[in-house]
Amino acid sequence: MKLLTAISVLMFALSAFATSQTKTFFYDGTQDTAMMSLRAEKTHTEYRYEQRYTTCYRQETYWQTICRPGPQGQHVCTQTPVTRTVSYPCWQTVSVPYEVHDYFVEATVDLSFAKIAEGLTPGETIKATLDGDRLSLSAVGSKKFFVMQTKQDIQTQMTGGLKLIDASYGIELVEAASIVKALEVTNIGIKNDVLNIKMGPIAVRDHLGFSLDIKKNPVLGSSTTLFDRELSANEIMINSQETSSDAQININKLGVELGSGRHTLTAKIFFKHAGELLNGRQFETTSASRTLIYKR
Repeated sequence: MKLLTAISVLMFALSAFATSQTKTFFYDGTQDTAMMSLRAEKTHTEYRYEQRYTTCYRQETYWQTICRPGPQGQHVCTQTPVTRTVSYPCWQTVSVPYEVHDYFVEATVDLSFAKIAEGLTPGETIKATLDGDRLSLSAVGSKKFFVMQTKQDIQTQMTGGLKLIDASYGIELVEAASIVKALEVTNIGIKNDVLNIKMGPIAVRDHLGFSLDIKKNPVLGSSTTLFDRELSANEIMINSQETSSDAQININKLGVELGSGRHTLTAKIFFKHAGELLNGRQFETTSASRTLIYKR
């Protein structure tokens, strides 16, 4: 009876822990915190080798006599090599993978949501996945917001054959529509060494980053990079209207002189954020770029 009980407990433990587990929390703006508990099993892959009876193939070449009519009516025969595939029974050594138990894992995930403005209606699903002992977060939802993981604190502890994970995450929602609209770059041009980028209206400047790549790019020969980095806020002048914006960059003030010859200038605008973007796959793009070919 004791043996039966022990077997039952073991079977329950094995069934309670899979190699991975996922749980979700739906955030609608009414809760500031949430908690999820996950269980998984950490394993590693090993291989055993087995002999299996199968069919093998080899190439065999034999000579075939081929005769054709000659110019005087006689037959002209030649020996021609012919290759064929022949099957035969054989034994093969195959590698068979299998999983070996390392330890069980239990994770507690605490989510803390930053306050959102009144009137906003989020509908975001936060997904926590425990794969072995690897914990990850992702999100999917209304596409009204960029869901940001702004803080992370993970503590782990081994207790016998059990690994405990205590994870805390800070989550912040950033309205996406105005940022996506600003990333609509319609034109790029240069006049008097000032690069002008025509783009959508900019509602919040801090949410946008700019970078610039300038190359001297002759028709013949290799290119030379003259400038390639992210720009600081004081290196860009923004003139924003209701339906569009102009971003102006003075090339000379960057320490770059556009001399004679052919140059390429590639400007990139991107959603600038701290932390990790959890629902980036929901958006077609979080950046935009345009390249100008300039010849003086």
